[in-house]
Amino acid sequence: MIKNQRQYKITKAQLNKLQKSLVDYSKDKKSATVVHPTLYEAQIKALKSQIDELHSDIAEYESLLTGERKVLELKSFEELPQALIQGRIAAGLSQKDLAQRLNLKEQQIQRYEATEYSSVSIARIQEIIEALGLHVHEHVFLPNICFSLSDLFKRLKKIGIDKELIIKRLIPHSIAANISDIRNDTKMLSSGAVLQLASFLGKMFGWSPSAILSKGPIGINTSSIGVVKFKTYSGTQKDRLNAYTVYAHYLALLVLEATPAISRPEIPCEPHEFRNQVVSKYHTFELMGVLNYLWDLGVPIVPLNDRGAFHGACWRIGGRNIIVLKQRTNSISRWLFDLIHEVWHAAQETEKEDRSVIEINEHCQDIYEDEEDASRFAGDVILQGRAEELVQMCVDEAQGKVEWLKSTLPEVARREKVSIDALANYMAFRLSLQDINWWGTANNLQTQGELPFNIARDILLTRVNLDKLSLYDRELVLQAMYNGES
Repeated sequence: MIKNQRQYKITKAQLNKLQKSLVDYSKDKKSATVVHPTLYEAQIKALKSQIDELHSDIAEYESLLTGERKVLELKSFEELPQALIQGRIAAGLSQKDLAQRLNLKEQQIQRYEATEYSSVSIARIQEIIEALGLHVHEHVFLPNICFSLSDLFKRLKKIGIDKELIIKRLIPHSIAANISDIRNDTKMLSSGAVLQLASFLGKMFGWSPSAILSKGPIGINTSSIGVVKFKTYSGTQKDRLNAYTVYAHYLALLVLEATPAISRPEIPCEPHEFRNQVVSKYHTFELMGVLNYLWDLGVPIVPLNDRGAFHGACWRIGGRNIIVLKQRTNSISRWLFDLIHEVWHAAQETEKEDRSVIEINEHCQDIYEDEEDASRFAGDVILQGRAEELVQMCVDEAQGKVEWLKSTLPEVARREKVSIDALANYMAFRLSLQDINWWGTANNLQTQGELPFNIARDILLTRVNLDKLSLYDRELVLQAMYNGES
């Protein structure tokens, strides 16, 4: 965002430089032949995107200067920092002019705007609003706010949102950067920082800032995410499950917003057809090919690797499917099995514009019929229609003894030339139907290769256009894609 005449001139100079670079690069036939075509096109696209963004910034600044655009009303605190800057420009005031109205130095206004007013008191913000003639809804502000990070963390923990999730996933870095020593629970927040935090979290969970900062009860509204079908483990924390699922649903909405909608071809729900379509397009049946194939069908895949909460989800929102996979295993075969399991859900009840399926974990004993169908579909896709036949071979050679399966299953897989990993996953599913938890053994039979989370993340980042999102939402998506502990 351009905030003054100096930045306006610099931005115009940058625009001219980028436009010249684009022309020169497009004419450079040597680059077009030496650089990989995909990379060459990506560099052209990046230059065009930067040019478009600068054009937009310049147009916005000029429209404010000429009075074509006027900022008259503000409805949420999240909009306030930019609205104050836009309001000043629309009022025909320089930073120096506003400073004089408030009996401040010009450098003070420059600092306010550079940090998006994050360290400013409510009293000062109200003075600036009055000086600019802006109108703000009363609920945006709360009088005499005195709030510590500890107060905020404790209040949110009661409803299942723990401190680590807030810091690492829920607070955009640009907001956290304005709060020094954010891990210090005893730190008192400025009024501006309190409201900025409350406004952003409120946007995600459907609360007003006043609801978060008051002493009244708040809760997690799960009406938008669908009903969790399965009974949870006795150790499952329902509040955390609900909170994390709302967060994941919000991410899904952002990814859909950043992904161009395409015509909705049907997802093949016959195992051989699904497998053959992937192989015919990507020449092999591996995780990367399946991920790209689904993106081609307009089904974004969002990978997450945080601890606990749900296991996976498939949402249909306004007719568009999106799958969220949350795994911490590095087994590519396991990711592939779970992904195709969710694909089966995405292919069901196509007449419904909105649909949701949320999985708790693979150990649940309450396996509904459609869950069994989804796992059988995944097994037959991966094992080329031989899933049940191969399981029976393993059981026969183990003489029906579960403890012998760990040694007989690899032998059967090698003899029949199928993946040990894939067969182990399917065996674990089949045993779960008899209330036998064999997933730990199946995990021990998995081989490790390129991190599946990274594969899914890299594909997502090449497929979405994050420029369509606000700065904070863009940061939220990128933070979710960080492969670290939470």
